[in-house]
Amino acid sequence: MQFASRPLAIMSRMKALAGGWALTGTGALLGLGTTLTLWAIGPSKFDPARSCHYRFDESRTFTAVERSFPPRVTCVRDDGQTFEYLSSTTTLTSTVLLAVSAALVLAGAALLAATWLRRDAVPAPPPSGSRAVHLWLALLLGLALTFVVTGLGLALYLFLGPLAALFLATPALLGAAALAAALDRHAGPPRPGPRRRGTTVALGGALLGTALVLATFTIDALAGWTPLTFLLAVLLYPAIAAAQHFLPSPAPSTQPTQPARP
Repeated sequence: MQFASRPLAIMSRMKALAGGWALTGTGALLGLGTTLTLWAIGPSKFDPARSCHYRFDESRTFTAVERSFPPRVTCVRDDGQTFEYLSSTTTLTSTVLLAVSAALVLAGAALLAATWLRRDAVPAPPPSGSRAVHLWLALLLGLALTFVVTGLGLALYLFLGPLAALFLATPALLGAAALAAALDRHAGPPRPGPRRRGTTVALGGALLGTALVLATFTIDALAGWTPLTFLLAVLLYPAIAAAQHFLPSPAPSTQPTQPARP
């Protein structure tokens, strides 16, 4: 009976993982498409006040007030009169699409995390690789994620808004966590929990690295250290992986095992 239910459990997990990826991918594509459309029909990201000037009244000066959600650009003329750059229909439609996209991405990520991390404590065989191999692989993962999540994510944040960065970073981090878990299973510490350790390497490196790079853009004293902070952001991934190798192994269980029922 126990062996008969195992294929059903595996199929159930596979369906849940496929559903999670479908939700995440659909939400990310829909969200990125919506933000790109808003970028195309909206004012210039470099000088939105100039776009307001040419659209509404070329004889007056304007200031622009932008909001990411709901997407809105309010043009304020020098006499205090306000104009909406985007039509009410565009604002309403894009608000609904962005809300649905974010809900799909978050629901898919939650389903993937709940399904993927649920059975992560099974005893793992000793890895066939070595600590040095694991660190080199984590370094390569750090190079890719620093470019995709930190570099492209910040570019999308500046030009398309924070939601666009979320739609790019979430699938990238989920895929990177799965890849980091596979690297851990191949050459990581010979302990249970490769999925949690891989998730820690991917998410921890990306969040800390992005925060480090952001500090160089917001703190004037660090403005000239941007190349170095990108290098440090890459090195965070193998540093986290190395720390996991030095963590003490859990003590083996002393409870007697129950004999299998016939």
